[in-house]
Amino acid sequence: MQYADWISVATAWMWVIFIAVWAASALFAKKTAKRASLRWWLVRIIFIPIVIILARISGMKPGSFLLLYIEDPALRAIGAVLVLSGIALAIWARYHLGRNWGMPMSEKADAELVTAGPYAYIRHPIYAGIFLAVLGSALVFGILWVLVLAIYVGYFLVSVRKEDEIMARLFPDAYPAYKARTKKVIPGVW
Repeated sequence: MQYADWISVATAWMWVIFIAVWAASALFAKKTAKRASLRWWLVRIIFIPIVIILARISGMKPGSFLLLYIEDPALRAIGAVLVLSGIALAIWARYHLGRNWGMPMSEKADAELVTAGPYAYIRHPIYAGIFLAVLGSALVFGILWVLVLAIYVGYFLVSVRKEDEIMARLFPDAYPAYKARTKKVIPGVW
């Protein structure tokens, strides 16, 4: 197996581990008090098959379907590092949320404002981590993943705004100060 193939296999396993950790940790989350609207569930239901289809297509041989495949092993290695870094950030953030974790734009019973770990620096580290991982996947598997990235960014922008509104409503005293000292996804920048 070539070096570039090992990068693809390792990156795919990173995603498998991420999904397994995510699914297992969901079992221990607090009960949801208020779920996201049906419209957002439909967006998620549509998004998941798109990602699966793109993952399947991007796993084809370089050049098939005229995909813009990156053959430079160094760029692909950088992509794998971005995937690993992004997944690590998302899992670290998920760990600090503990039982407060839930589907985006949902509210947990007895919610707590988490400000430890990566939340001490940015308000949405899970989104930031997944963004890095998808960007890295574009470098490893092919530029077709940029479509996933574009869809994710659109979803992310709406989710961040909505989640900030929910947090401000749930924590009217603490959240404004927390929001003033942190950025959304990039420490010190945005």
